[in-house]
Amino acid sequence: MPRMVCIDCGAVEYEADTLHAMLVKMMPHYLAHHHDVIAGEAPQPRETWMARFTAAYREAEAEEARV
Repeated sequence: MPRMVCIDCGAVEYEADTLHAMLVKMMPHYLAHHHDVIAGEAPQPRETWMARFTAAYREAEAEEARV
């Protein structure tokens, strides 16, 4: 199962079988610690953040496959 840390602070790590499941698991952390991302007030657009998140998840999948 892919493991991933928060792409904005690295403070938490979660495991999830799908990208959507990872988003759901990280949502409470983002609501509590990165509300600007959720509210669309971050310097980067949400689409940019989602692209970064997707890339990080895909890398976690690739890393799991190598193990």
